Amino acid sequence: MNVGTVAVKELRQVMRDPRTMLVILGMPALLLLFYGYVLSFDVKHVGLAVLDRDHTPQSRSLVETLCSQEYFDLIEELKAESEVLPTLVSGRATLVLVIPHGFGQDTTTGQAPALQALIDGSNATMAETAQDYAEAFVASHGARLETLRAAEPVPPPLSMRFHVLYNPDLSSTRFLLPGLMGFILMITCTVATALSVVRERETGTMEQLSVSPLSPWEIVAGKAIPYGALAMVAAGLVMGVARFAFGLRVAGDPAFLVFLLALFVAGAQGLGLLISTITSSQQVAFQVATYATMLPTLLLSGFIFPIRSMPVALQALTTIVPARYFIVALRGVVLKGVGPDVLWPQVLALVVFTSVTLGLSVVRLRRVRL
Repeated sequence: MNVGTVAVKELRQVMRDPRTMLVILGMPALLLLFYGYVLSFDVKHVGLAVLDRDHTPQSRSLVETLCSQEYFDLIEELKAESEVLPTLVSGRATLVLVIPHGFGQDTTTGQAPALQALIDGSNATMAETAQDYAEAFVASHGARLETLRAAEPVPPPLSMRFHVLYNPDLSSTRFLLPGLMGFILMITCTVATALSVVRERETGTMEQLSVSPLSPWEIVAGKAIPYGALAMVAAGLVMGVARFAFGLRVAGDPAFLVFLLALFVAGAQGLGLLISTITSSQQVAFQVATYATMLPTLLLSGFIFPIRSMPVALQALTTIVPARYFIVALRGVVLKGVGPDVLWPQVLALVVFTSVTLGLSVVRLRRVRL
């Protein structure tokens, strides 16, 4: 037997295994298609809200210029200044444009009208890009006005004053750290608990649990509590490192932050336990848990890549990624200082995620015992 013989034999075995062929041939194309859509640093469809105090054709023309392409989406037209901060805090808009009184008159009399833009800096990538886009569009609009009045003295260009909230220096570290915490907790909690039931089955101790008087809920709780306690300690250490190494302060209620952490950790553990009940070995459980958490959390949670810039189909897919809701809530508490009155949709989504994963884990564990 030579190398060629071994190679031919291995090739025949591979070709007879459709799962291996799918991984070798289909997975690269699928990943390329997936990454090609997601891995893009082009930020589009930035949420824009406008407070128009002028209500003239000139002010409406400016808004139309900003929304003429796919970079800005007009989310809301505000009626009063009191609506500006709630719009930014809720995350509905990334940039709020304030058009002052007299804007239309200034543009026709050769004055230099000054616009104001308030930006949500909790997402540094989106905020910086929104600022660049706004500057470019306003400059383009000002140049177009000058062209229309070529026979008249050229007025000064439009100007815009930017105010970045929640992350004034647009530090990428402040933006990434909350997302990184969600990424780490999702993977570690899910993988650690995914190995628990499988380990019991491989070591033969699952039979002892099966004949014990413990209910499936008690078994799930007994397995989840130690890992959950360790995960909460790890989360505390991560927050400590973020505070002393990077200067990241928690702007919101620490008790609400702990509640969010506990809720998310419990849901991740439920997912890990569910995986452990449907896999046959620790190796398979580890692989399934890694694939189910790492790529979705990294690419589809808004951790790095803005969800609004993704294709509509992928935006719909992100709705089943629990880290998406946790990262939004975490950034809201840590950077914006908001509470459950604003973040209740994210809390509700995490409650559903935790309830579903833990409930399915109990059902599956009951079948495993039977």
